[in-house]
Amino acid sequence: MENLATGYWFSEALFAAVELEVFTLLEPKGMTTAELADALVMPALGLGRFLQALCVLSLVVDEGGSYFNTQLASTYLVVGKRGYQGDSILWRKTLTAGWQDLSKCLKAGGRVNFPADEEDPSQFALRIRKYINAMDNVAKTKVEEILPFFEGLDLREMLDVGTGSGAIAAGFLEQFPSLSATLLDIQDVLIYTQELLAKREFGTRVSYLPTNILEPWTAAKEGFDVVVLSNIIHVYSKEEIPLILDRAANCLKPEGFLVIHDFFPEHFPEKAALLDLNMFINTYNGRTFPQAWVREQLSLSKLYTSELIPLETDTAVIFATKDESKLSSLRLVNRTPQLSF
Repeated sequence: MENLATGYWFSEALFAAVELEVFTLLEPKGMTTAELADALVMPALGLGRFLQALCVLSLVVDEGGSYFNTQLASTYLVVGKRGYQGDSILWRKTLTAGWQDLSKCLKAGGRVNFPADEEDPSQFALRIRKYINAMDNVAKTKVEEILPFFEGLDLREMLDVGTGSGAIAAGFLEQFPSLSATLLDIQDVLIYTQELLAKREFGTRVSYLPTNILEPWTAAKEGFDVVVLSNIIHVYSKEEIPLILDRAANCLKPEGFLVIHDFFPEHFPEKAALLDLNMFINTYNGRTFPQAWVREQLSLSKLYTSELIPLETDTAVIFATKDESKLSSLRLVNRTPQLSF
């Protein structure tokens, strides 16, 4: 009970360290408390106590009075590294205010905090960018777990639905040189997606399709070898998901693959249950769904499905096809290396 009641102590220590870029400063040579205090322009006394707490959390190590990143911190918490998760971590900090109103949400039967009706356009754009950066951190790691399933296949056309930063599509584009990707999301998101992917120099291999997922799609019917719904299902209601799955199925070539990547209670029940509450607090209709229900909806869209396949991290995938025999062409065993996420 004490650990549950003080769980926020752990997250607040992590939030502060990421905000101050402590791990970036310590990489790669390490620092004494005094050196870090000079770099951060703050008193050394409290900082020394803070560094000891980070040691206990296995994020730094104390070697003779100098502090160094652990492998975990070096991989995921140093600005500029490929695996950096700092934007994602700090996005979680923005959610804490909503969680403090959980009892109010329960009494109201749903969300009680909403964006301002007339939000300043620049603030809206900034909020979108922070969210996309956060999801980009996660997606870059997730796509590395998903790609091995497709090893050896010849993929030419991909549709990434609710693409966000485009990180999932970018991973596929890097892995499959003959692949082109269509990225579907609302226009406000795609403006930033284009900025991010311009740095990757994919050129004409990427096209953008401004679309609200709940409105009709203009994506080519039966035009794609792969259609990806990554962390999309949990954002929508039980009534909305069948429509989304039908549209995704219509976009699949006869031999194509639909990828459902999401949180499922069968794989990581604690995370799935708490994410479900997060959706209750912060969205209009979002929730997590058991894999059996999702597979049933896919079957109603005339698709054959794999079993739920857990990833090494906290999410899992379901593959669906129009041709059941095509599922056997995926590498569903001995798939991915162990990740420390």
